[in-house]
Amino acid sequence: MSNPVVEQVIIGKMSKTKEIAVVAFLIAIGAVLRMFSPAILGITPNFVIAMYCLAILLLRPRIGMALGIGIVAGAVSMIFSKSPIPYLNLATEPAGALVCALLASYLPEFSIKNYSFKPSLATLMGTLVSGGLYVVLNFRLALNLPVAAMQAAFVGVVIPVAVINMVIAQALYAPVKKFLYR
Repeated sequence: MSNPVVEQVIIGKMSKTKEIAVVAFLIAIGAVLRMFSPAILGITPNFVIAMYCLAILLLRPRIGMALGIGIVAGAVSMIFSKSPIPYLNLATEPAGALVCALLASYLPEFSIKNYSFKPSLATLMGTLVSGGLYVVLNFRLALNLPVAAMQAAFVGVVIPVAVINMVIAQALYAPVKKFLYR
């Protein structure tokens, strides 16, 4: 079982300034990609979630910092949201960041030949929580749409975006980690 404190000592500790720069850079990349990426079959991938999950997986922050990353990501997401209620991101992104951070810290290592699949699982779950909460808040509370519409949005949008984010985070994790901790 992986111990986050031991892993951080083994990897090497970054300065707070470098950690903040890594988070800012990754969230900015996610925002730019989200702003300019075309919809694929009506779905715009949420690269901001993929990038804040990647930042959390790389830095393994404490819960407070993870929530801060989620709040910043939510504020950035509001700017590029195509939703009628963009401020919901201020609740959904911190929830997704919290789940990602908890899984990154406490999920046992799942790897094959030293290749960790923890980025896939943590990003998938973080995206599902963020997207699922967004659908519930948007469809049920704000717009008061039927449950069937909420289910269709979850299956048709949230799950595909979660899979895309999972692939992105998994593909980028090892090379970015190698770059940061060389």
